[in-house]
Amino acid sequence: MAKLADESKLMRIKEAAIALIAENGYGEATISSIASKADVAVGYLYRYYSGKEQLVSDMLDEKIRDLAGQLELVMVSCTTIREVVESVVHYFFCLAESSPDHIRFLYKLINEYRFSILPEQISRIRELCTKLLRIGIETGEISDAFSEEEIFLMTVIYPIGFINIRFKQHFNSTLLGPEDEKKVVALCMSALRG
Repeated sequence: MAKLADESKLMRIKEAAIALIAENGYGEATISSIASKADVAVGYLYRYYSGKEQLVSDMLDEKIRDLAGQLELVMVSCTTIREVVESVVHYFFCLAESSPDHIRFLYKLINEYRFSILPEQISRIRELCTKLLRIGIETGEISDAFSEEEIFLMTVIYPIGFINIRFKQHFNSTLLGPEDEKKVVALCMSALRG
């Protein structure tokens, strides 16, 4: 029974860190504010993490693993790049609706220079993007002038960026909807065609 309580506390710690980083950025989320929001003692947090950077690095790695797993899952059932892009964009839009702080967290950490995606995750994502590039060139959906970098940019980074701009309401104050999802897919596909 104690193990369940520990896992529950660890989940609360992670959710508190995500919420605080999404709201205020990495620099403003302190260990004490994370512990307070999670309703745990600061010492409890230090039992599992040497500090905020390790906690956040572990959480970013977990998010990237989830994303790579989603890409792998999608690629098994899709035969065209359009199907992959539609599925990935849909995944991000669903995440934005159900857990908006998770998208904000991912966006902020992808753009935070002190954090990097772990080399094994980069290798995994590069392999997936290589497969996507090969499929896209075969189906004529992707320009052969592009590389894995452009695939990652247009299938992952652009949708996350679009969602975050909408969250900030710089240009549009409406909620994300199916038409926005279609626009993002169309823009990704247009960019990939070159």
